[in-house]
Amino acid sequence: MSLRLKVLLLIIGATALMLGIVFAVSQYFFMSSFQRIEEQHTREMVQRTTSAFNNQLESLNRLNLDWASWDDTYAYVQNPSDNEAYVRSNFTDSTFTNNKLNFIFVIDNEGRQVYGKGFDLDTETEIEIPAFLHEHALSKALTYHEDVEEDEAGIILLPQGPLLISAQPILTSNDEGPIRGTFIMARYFDEDMINGLSDTVHLPLTVARVDDTNMSASFKAARSALSMESPIFIRSESEKTIAGYALLKDIYEEPALMFRVEMLRDIYAQGEAMMLYFTLALCGLAITFVYIVNLVTGRTVIARLERIGNFVNKISISGDLSTNLPTRENDELTVLERNINRMVDKLQESQEELNRELEERKKMAQKLEEMASHDFLTGLPNRLLLIDRFHIASALAHRNQARLAVMSLDIDRFKSINDTLGHDIGDKLLKAFGERIAGIIRASDTVARIGGDEFILLMLETNHKGDASFAARKILESFVEPLLIDDHWVHLSTSIGIAIYPEDATDLETLLKKSDAALYYAKGHGRNGFKFFSDGDVWLTGERRSKAQ
Repeated sequence: MSLRLKVLLLIIGATALMLGIVFAVSQYFFMSSFQRIEEQHTREMVQRTTSAFNNQLESLNRLNLDWASWDDTYAYVQNPSDNEAYVRSNFTDSTFTNNKLNFIFVIDNEGRQVYGKGFDLDTETEIEIPAFLHEHALSKALTYHEDVEEDEAGIILLPQGPLLISAQPILTSNDEGPIRGTFIMARYFDEDMINGLSDTVHLPLTVARVDDTNMSASFKAARSALSMESPIFIRSESEKTIAGYALLKDIYEEPALMFRVEMLRDIYAQGEAMMLYFTLALCGLAITFVYIVNLVTGRTVIARLERIGNFVNKISISGDLSTNLPTRENDELTVLERNINRMVDKLQESQEELNRELEERKKMAQKLEEMASHDFLTGLPNRLLLIDRFHIASALAHRNQARLAVMSLDIDRFKSINDTLGHDIGDKLLKAFGERIAGIIRASDTVARIGGDEFILLMLETNHKGDASFAARKILESFVEPLLIDDHWVHLSTSIGIAIYPEDATDLETLLKKSDAALYYAKGHGRNGFKFFSDGDVWLTGERRSKAQ
């Protein structure tokens, strides 16, 4: 084998090894980043679908509120026999078809059904009310209301299919009591509604019951991974599709439905395409490099060796010792160094481009992670981040035998403010409310918004109830000064319920329920105040409320 071929094979081998290492490293970083982005995007689509479903449920709840908080309904439930005209004029077939309702119930305070009707939207005819639904409609879960602001909305699984149901206390048109009963509206969660949700999120949507023994294998795999603590599951269905699964609970806080959204793996395909282009670029660069190095080596090293060999051969043939081998400077090393520097520069440019791509993906992933852990309106931590911080704080508190305080806060009469000034002012008011609280608390504490006007404050190192009381009073005093929202001076007050870890509970869900019970007690006793769940009267009220639920 000639020296020229050996050098060529050595250059090719070294270049191939370098290309393999660069390819392996690039493959790992590129495709891992794209896979994480793809999963995060799918999770975002699942959350978007869940929000669309909750909007449907909230729409039913708002419709029910309009009927339940009406003087005519209020008069009818007290004297049904004297108000038969109310039924004839209001519970017509058009009421069911226009509002896409399948069932309406009116229940009095004694738990008796004053009125009930079922309606088939497909045939537009009255149908018999299923016995199983009748039992649910008369249960305390739907008909018991702690106060005028308490309602219930969610899912009920019937043999005929899942049902969206809303129960509102019957009040006057001014939303005032005393409560005279319960107004219930329900509609089947059928194919039309599923298709409507699919059109809303622009993705294929499939729904399955958790008690369905004939569910598909993919749903079975998702069911084993889903729980109330982890209600979202992401799974690659094939090389071309990825699916996100979510778990929906019923009105009894039990798993009821699962839904699946499917997406094409466009992000992952983009990553593969970019990896292909990158590989082709590396191959082109490698081919060019091999050609240049082989050419330079042949001209500056091998050719010189050939000239030296020819000169020696000439000497050996002619025996002429008078001739000398022309001397040259070491320009071969200079050329080699320039080629190496050129190669390093090109590799550095490729690496810098790779780093920029990775940094952009990292920033995108961080942005998506922040969107998933913070409330989009106020910028405060949301429920997910609150749960994460509670786990860390409770572990430290358990280790140090310390206490934590969980405070539930909401804005007194926020609905009235929202209805009077408009939702835009209401949103800005929620943001200003959260900013004022965040400006008061310690840097180690967490204030989170978990929905509507409901805020949660997690206080660390609460050695005794006095620390929590001091913080609560400080919050109440901060709202003595009104808030300026778009040229409107808004006077606010807030009610606060407090639960203490570990005396009241050791898990966040129970602490939230108990602080919520204390909050409702504070609102029911004058508002603009705070209460501990451990106070005797609050504890008894919270126990009764837990049993009722």
